[in-house]
Amino acid sequence: MTQYSHLSTVNFPLETVLQWHRRPGALTRLTPHWAGSVEKEAQSLEPGNTSVVQAAVPGTRGLLTQKWVSEQTALSEDSFADRMVSGPLKSWEHTHDFLTTSNQTIIRDTVDFEALPHAQNTPVSPALKTLPRSVAHRATSLLGTALKKTEPLAQRRITNFVEAMFNERNRRLEADLLFHDRYDSEPQTVVISGASGMVGTQVRALLTGGGHTVRTLVRQEPSSPNEFAWDPDQGTIDLAAFDGADAVIHLGGASINTRFTEKNKKKILESRQKSTTLLAETLAKLAPTGGPRAFICASAIGYYGSSRAGELLREESAAGDDFLAEVCQVWEAACEPARASGIRVVNVRTGVVQSALGGALRLQLPLFLTGTGGAVGKGENMQSWVSLDDIAGIYVHAVLTDSLEGPVNAVAPTPVTAKKLAKTVGQAVHRPVVLPIPRLGPQLLLKKQGADELALADQNVSCSKLEQSGYTFFETDLLTALRHELG
Repeated sequence: MTQYSHLSTVNFPLETVLQWHRRPGALTRLTPHWAGSVEKEAQSLEPGNTSVVQAAVPGTRGLLTQKWVSEQTALSEDSFADRMVSGPLKSWEHTHDFLTTSNQTIIRDTVDFEALPHAQNTPVSPALKTLPRSVAHRATSLLGTALKKTEPLAQRRITNFVEAMFNERNRRLEADLLFHDRYDSEPQTVVISGASGMVGTQVRALLTGGGHTVRTLVRQEPSSPNEFAWDPDQGTIDLAAFDGADAVIHLGGASINTRFTEKNKKKILESRQKSTTLLAETLAKLAPTGGPRAFICASAIGYYGSSRAGELLREESAAGDDFLAEVCQVWEAACEPARASGIRVVNVRTGVVQSALGGALRLQLPLFLTGTGGAVGKGENMQSWVSLDDIAGIYVHAVLTDSLEGPVNAVAPTPVTAKKLAKTVGQAVHRPVVLPIPRLGPQLLLKKQGADELALADQNVSCSKLEQSGYTFFETDLLTALRHELG
């Protein structure tokens, strides 16, 4: 059994820190993206509630995961505890203690864990049972001895991983508390579509961490009081979702990371047009008697087209004329019924989201980890990136900022060339980036049109409107953002 203890200081009062931990979304926001992803959060910190995490295998940056189920075991005014009930370790017990000092909070995390079973607990392989007893006994003994000898090494490796994880958890906690401290807003009720996706999961957790209430639109049978059914294909939606709601965030739409066949392109376009039209028309009908007063709808910098070399693209820049530009124009136009009824509409033109949890970075990560990653082609095209934490923050900012309206570019203020982006990913994972990736690679995955409009897009996009609205970025430096994402 190994015990690990970690002390961290948070520059917020004890009650603020405790309250944040008690809210839904805390585990999702605390978990470093390179350390895993949360499948299910405990309903509360009360003993008996369980969480499910896909925990990253150390060293894989989340590409390989193992299911980890934990149970809350104790709760008091200034502490709580949980234990692993199933997962990759023999045992894990974690106690969280919160101490106050001046206007700060000290968090003491104490973990008792055991990495591998001892020799006497080594399971016997069925194959050994076919051997003579003396041979089987000797083989089992040797296996147990070998496991016991490797245990200290495993314990050290896990300890190093845990230390890095708690350092990152503390950074993430402080960043979220600072984010919420900037907004002097009454608690809002926000309806979200697409809340289970990569971006939606973080938007939802960031909102609930700030004390806001989130309701979700789901296509399956609702399984909780805050879930409401809708079916954009059939044009149906449960109007109860909007009772007393302040805002709607729409994140739906079929993935664009697919082969650009005519069938897939139709799905990409129609999924956005139908779902957005349904929401916009519903909000417009509710407007005369109340209903949400803000509609925050996803869009993308694909609005500008993929070939805009030498231009600085602002919200008023002309739209492009390729497929994704058409999609974004149709998408934004579908919001018009809500806008015409006096509802504040924000179209979030999202850049290239950098995350270990999904998107282009995760798709290319195996190449970078094996030292074969690089930019596609010459790599001179500009990439307007944004961190996952910032895209979540921008959506919440749009909900809470009444003065923000119309299209807004959701990108970091430091765009880079594709070559620079690839080299920076290499730096973050400590691997060389030597050779470019032939255009044939993304063309095979996305077809030529998809490769041209995604992997080879050249878009230098300004975020000045976003900054002028008062948004403060979580991440503006690409290397720092990637290190936080990739560990």
